[in-house]
Amino acid sequence: MRETKTWVSVILLGLCIFLFTGFKQPVKSVAGSSNMEGLSRYIAQLKSGSAQQKAEAAYKLGQQHSSAAPAVMPLLDLLGDTTEVNASAYRHTARERRPTLGEEVAVALVHIGRPAVEPLIQVLKTSSSAQARKNAAWALGALHDTGAVDNLSV
Repeated sequence: MRETKTWVSVILLGLCIFLFTGFKQPVKSVAGSSNMEGLSRYIAQLKSGSAQQKAEAAYKLGQQHSSAAPAVMPLLDLLGDTTEVNASAYRHTARERRPTLGEEVAVALVHIGRPAVEPLIQVLKTSSSAQARKNAAWALGALHDTGAVDNLSV
């Protein structure tokens, strides 16, 4: 009899847990919408901010990896910018040499990854800016994408 009461108690407890947790409406995450707002804000900053603000926006976009794919085209527009920026203002690790905005953009594109490969190849093939081509070539090399070499044939 005691064993039966124990089993009934366990079953009732399990049923209560199931009822309280199993039939709830799933909580909708607002993280996706806040991520899109952040992307939009950083992309707007790429278009209208100072060189320092653009570099910081590029850095923050790069930290979002492939979810920042919509920012690839605005970033590409800045690959040839030779304005020096103070990276220690937004990075935790300081560098001895002050990078250019174009170099910071190249690093961001590397962090974004695969979505940046084809557009970087196009910059390498078609840009009139030697600095943009240099930064694109560096980014493609840092991405270690062997398919990029095949796509370079003219």
